[in-house]
Amino acid sequence: MSTLDSIVQMVKTGTVSNIVVMAGAGISTSAGIPDFRSPKTGLYANLKEFNLPYAEAIFAMDYFRENPKPFYTLAKELYPGQYSPTTTHFFIKLLESKGLLRRHYTQNIDCLERLAGISHEHIVEAHGSFHTAHCIEEACSKEHSREWVKMKITDGETPRCTECGSLVKPDITFFGEELPSRFYELREDDFASCDLLIVMGTIQV
Repeated sequence: MSTLDSIVQMVKTGTVSNIVVMAGAGISTSAGIPDFRSPKTGLYANLKEFNLPYAEAIFAMDYFRENPKPFYTLAKELYPGQYSPTTTHFFIKLLESKGLLRRHYTQNIDCLERLAGISHEHIVEAHGSFHTAHCIEEACSKEHSREWVKMKITDGETPRCTECGSLVKPDITFFGEELPSRFYELREDDFASCDLLIVMGTIQV
């Protein structure tokens, strides 16, 4: 019996019931969203138009504060609503529907898990997502709606806080920022209770 067949059998017989899924960009590439590091087709390989000092600068807080335009230009192309969930996203939703999903940890910022119908309770967006947005000034941190930020970006405007006038950024984890608190709050209990770990679309484990 193959490993996959064995897993199917364990699920069918109820041997496993607390499944944790860890996923990366590979589960969204078939939706048309590029991954980050693939040669020629990856996101970092196609940023020459922005004249960045280095590819990762587009997701660096220091550079964003100095020059937010490249990020907002890229965000316009990636914003949720332009892509649809893949079969893989609906497979994870099926696990949830069957009461088998302990948690889905995703590196992806595309919100396709949410579009597939997976509940917030079962998602940990380890690198944040476009779902929410806040003022980048810690003393303010005013939340702004995803729709408002998308409208500004679509219109070619720089989203600025309605409270203090500073930049507003979708809650994507940039280099130099901490991972979302939800990641740290749930990981120990989730992995202690996990009886089947599924890793897909990533080698970053």
